[in-house]
Amino acid sequence: MSDQLWKRIKEARTAAKLTQQAVADAFGIDRVAVSLWESSSDARRTRPDIGRLRELAKITGVKMEWLLGADGDPIGSTHLVSRDETDPAYVRFPLLEGYAGMGPGTFISDYPEVVKDLRVSREWVSQKMPGIPHDVIRVITGRGDSMRGQYNDGDLIFVDTRVKSFDQDSAYCFRWAGRVQVKRLQLIKPGIVRILSKNPDYESIDAEVEEIEIGGRAIAAWTLREF
Repeated sequence: MSDQLWKRIKEARTAAKLTQQAVADAFGIDRVAVSLWESSSDARRTRPDIGRLRELAKITGVKMEWLLGADGDPIGSTHLVSRDETDPAYVRFPLLEGYAGMGPGTFISDYPEVVKDLRVSREWVSQKMPGIPHDVIRVITGRGDSMRGQYNDGDLIFVDTRVKSFDQDSAYCFRWAGRVQVKRLQLIKPGIVRILSKNPDYESIDAEVEEIEIGGRAIAAWTLREF
């Protein structure tokens, strides 16, 4: 493995316009761990294992062999996220700040603001979200394990923001009791919905529809396991 691996990791990350925190969030690790991958100090530097290197190559859109020290073009032939803003094979979606809880929920004062654009393969979008206008979709990172099996910790969740009220049993991104969550809502009786988790370790909660502020319907997720 190349002694210049740390330089390649840093170069790939910065070229992809990702912060160390964004990479850390994708792996579910602390930002310090990523900073140690990129450390110029031999005494402090650590190396990610081969599995994480493979995922890192896919996140940043570079060839695995280039990351490991090979010469030539770093850009992989197939990757989900484009670094070229003009590439017609990709669709741009706003990636929101912070994350939505898939556990007890995440407390934030309001819905997150857009912090960057995520450019996603048009082919993937057509397969996962057919017929939905691209300009109504927002992306947010899911955290927690309550929806495990449908949406997993660290997944990027695509939300159809046209949906602003409960209209059917489905998974939604919503704010309730000051916490932004991604969970399933099920109508129990007029005016009352049940907040459901996929993970049986979490109990369901009944709430009044008027208390829930829906930001959109969760329609798809991008996970590292899809690569």
